[in-house]
Amino acid sequence: MKAVVVAPGEGRFIAVGCTGAGVTVKASEAETGGLCTVWEGRVEPGTVGAGPHYHRGRDEFFYVLKGEVVLRIGDERHTAGAGTFAFVPRATIHGFHNASSDSAILLVMHHPAGFERYLEEMQQLAARHGGEEEQAALAARFDMIPVPASTGRVDGAHTVHERKSATRR
Repeated sequence: MKAVVVAPGEGRFIAVGCTGAGVTVKASEAETGGLCTVWEGRVEPGTVGAGPHYHRGRDEFFYVLKGEVVLRIGDERHTAGAGTFAFVPRATIHGFHNASSDSAILLVMHHPAGFERYLEEMQQLAARHGGEEEQAALAARFDMIPVPASTGRVDGAHTVHERKSATRR
């Protein structure tokens, strides 16, 4: 493995969805030897970047570079302006959206690496107008477990760890 330096505006762009929005991968599984995936993404005003979900085997780190987003971590909502950092351990329900009137830019890291493959396959799925069943199967294959937005809970707990702990008592 060797050092990686990616200049501003550089990286591998992956369009996600039909609007042309997407992320720029700054470091992938190949560059980091499987350690992490790092990407930068713009979240337009009034846009959901990621609905409530969790990962069984993946930790996620967020750093707000510009603007403001609302980070949902467990049952809490955090208004996160430029310079805000958040660590979301695996099995914690999380998501983010831009409730402001200006664009926001996030730097996101997934540990371990491989999340860029989910984004690449999501891009292919969107290009061929794949259905909800295909999207659900893809999400499950890449440890992207959605949670209904109305409850935002998994079996009455805001993290899977807490649910497991509660059943042991």
